[in-house]
Amino acid sequence: MSIADAVAEQEKPSEQEPGQEMAEEDDTLEEKLTKHVHPAKAFLFGSILVTVFIAILTSILSDSGMVYAIIGFTPTIAAVLIFIFLLDGEYKDALLWLTPLAVAFLFLGLGPFINQLLGDQLDLSVLTAVNLALSYVILGIMSLIEYYGGKDEEDATLEEVQAFEPEHLGRYIHTIEDKCKAINFVIGRIYRASNGGTKGLRERLRVPREWYNEFNAIPAEEAQAQRQLALDLLGRIEERLGSLLRPEKDLFTKDELRSLKGLARDEEGRDRILDVLIVNDNDPVEEYFLGAMDFCKRVKEGLEKLK
Repeated sequence: MSIADAVAEQEKPSEQEPGQEMAEEDDTLEEKLTKHVHPAKAFLFGSILVTVFIAILTSILSDSGMVYAIIGFTPTIAAVLIFIFLLDGEYKDALLWLTPLAVAFLFLGLGPFINQLLGDQLDLSVLTAVNLALSYVILGIMSLIEYYGGKDEEDATLEEVQAFEPEHLGRYIHTIEDKCKAINFVIGRIYRASNGGTKGLRERLRVPREWYNEFNAIPAEEAQAQRQLALDLLGRIEERLGSLLRPEKDLFTKDELRSLKGLARDEEGRDRILDVLIVNDNDPVEEYFLGAMDFCKRVKEGLEKLK
């Protein structure tokens, strides 16, 4: 059974060690609180609440029905929801800027019929202009958040590693750490307790934060010690990430495989763990993985040339 059409529907509850149930639930809550959230998406969700607030305020100031006011601002809410959907898409740059216009034309087309049902309570021309302006304001702010957030996302790039500079070793390590953290978040979401995953299962897949703490504890001026520990750290990271290319049955026990549910995967555990993560999560898991592995390889090559 292939991963594309294998969906686990087992109803058997996950088996947990005595006294571990509460710890598992606490761990799941922590993962939810620390879940990776795209800053632009967070802003868009907030803008929906702001739009509803504006609608309510408009209702109060104009002495019109609150329901009518909220309906009048549905084009903006609809546009923002589409922004969220398109944000990670391949052609988002073109589609995002066309979305407010498309929604405005749709509102103008359906507006007369809706207005008739509401007893001609809506001023369609004014509402269309207001919604169009508000949608583009939200889109403009979102674009700025994406632009400036992207500029500061990584201190070191792959191009910098191609011309390896030992004094930037700390920045390279932090960049790898960021990519591994993103993978860890995905592992936490996919193999969470509600899907039958256990804490022990997740810990076998994650890159532990303690590994980076060992490196960060060494003063920057101790270059040789940093170099040796960095090579050891990179080797451990590559080995742990490499385990994601193995099938689930190689790393999970039979009980762990049977307890997993609600995921698109081969029930016998023949699918690669990385494939299960990619299919069941919306984040660009493959990009995180390839980026981390390539970064590790380039930094190791740079360090080995210093011998």
